Amino acid sequence: MIGKAYISTFKYFDNRTHRMAFKNRPVLIVGQADSSDYIILPVSRITNQGNVDSYYDVSIEPADVPLMNLTQRSYIRSHKQSVVHLGELTREIVDFRKEYEDIYLDVISKMEEFQKNLIINAL
Repeated sequence: MIGKAYISTFKYFDNRTHRMAFKNRPVLIVGQADSSDYIILPVSRITNQGNVDSYYDVSIEPADVPLMNLTQRSYIRSHKQSVVHLGELTREIVDFRKEYEDIYLDVISKMEEFQKNLIINAL
């Protein structure tokens, strides 16, 4: 499953209702936490461009990743890792690592850099 893009039920804070809510969104699986939990990176449109991290958010255009079935520019958020249970992964979209290897390697590199900086700053 690592390297694959899935549709997942994803928790987020809804600013309109001021509560946590759920929506289906594409995610990229980048690791396995245990037998039933996976480490994922969200794939998001980021409607407020002020929230885009110019370095860690990897921009992807629909034409560059046609098998993702995106309708507009989206971002793989390499610094926004989450853990999801296998049951929250509802449908496989594409083997992202196989189909879009260059983008995948860029995302993994940025994620690794973020993690290294996080640990350095924590010590």
